[in-house]
Amino acid sequence: MARTGPQKIPGASQAYFYGAGRYSGSDMEVNCGVVHTTEGMTLPSYNGGAMAPTVTGVPDIKGKRIRWYQHYDVDESARALANKLGGVETNTANTFQIELVGTCDDSKKTTWSGKKAGIDYLHWPTAPDWALAEVAWLVRWLHDYHAVPLTCVSDWLAYGKDSRRPGVAPASYGASPARMSMSTWRSFKGWCGHQHVPENDHGDPGSMDFARVIQLAKGEPTPEEDPLAGMTKQDIYDAVWKTDQVAAPDTAPDRKTNVNWQPQSYLKDIGNRVRSLTVTVAAQSAAIHALAEKVGSGVDTNTVVAAVEKAIADAVIKVDIDVTQNQES
Repeated sequence: MARTGPQKIPGASQAYFYGAGRYSGSDMEVNCGVVHTTEGMTLPSYNGGAMAPTVTGVPDIKGKRIRWYQHYDVDESARALANKLGGVETNTANTFQIELVGTCDDSKKTTWSGKKAGIDYLHWPTAPDWALAEVAWLVRWLHDYHAVPLTCVSDWLAYGKDSRRPGVAPASYGASPARMSMSTWRSFKGWCGHQHVPENDHGDPGSMDFARVIQLAKGEPTPEEDPLAGMTKQDIYDAVWKTDQVAAPDTAPDRKTNVNWQPQSYLKDIGNRVRSLTVTVAAQSAAIHALAEKVGSGVDTNTVVAAVEKAIADAVIKVDIDVTQNQES
């Protein structure tokens, strides 16, 4: 099977590339991804490549970035999954594999061997958004250049002891409810964790929020980022038009800083300005007509001025009544 698309990940170190040596893999066309956690704080040796994934992500916590180390070409099988005889293919089943340095063990959520989470290492189920965004960048790149779907499984079981079976392996280990059947695996596309792959018993990456990774890869806002999330059309209408926090006309000079200014406040201000302009124009028009009627009629100046002033006053009263009636209706 021919490899298509770019095979080297932009910016990834090739210092520990194993695809051209003793442990080089088979050609394939990736259409799914598997996520692992190393359960360690440094880049593993992988026994010289014998158990290496496609890439390893090493968090640079201070720099808020992930340093990627590529071990195999994108469309080349890696070696981080168990593959038993007589079952299904795992490593060679069009699978791109990511190892994330850190832990998914909830017992190490805050401290681990004297180290502090978020400072010395990452606990991936509670990883900060910058770290998930770095993973999302790679997920998006694989989608754009290798058509790996921006989807993932829904069940990411926590890496912790099962309270129903004290003393046994973590709940995400072994034949857990999240483990795929062989037939499901054969047709799977998208993203899953080590805990989902058949013929494997590992439970990483625990309850990592991979749905958030997919969301970031798609560029979608979270409910916290989207002020309209969960709102119906009626909710939005009510929020805009049915509020007591409407700025009074005399607050117009402060409309850029007045926290009470809502959209209808601006509309009210515009309405007041239009009303004032309408009054002015009507008054001027009336004055012009009155003046035109008096010019050449032989009356004195005082009579003309009085007529113009009366026309202006009458026009202002009429416009004020018309505008008020329109606003009330």
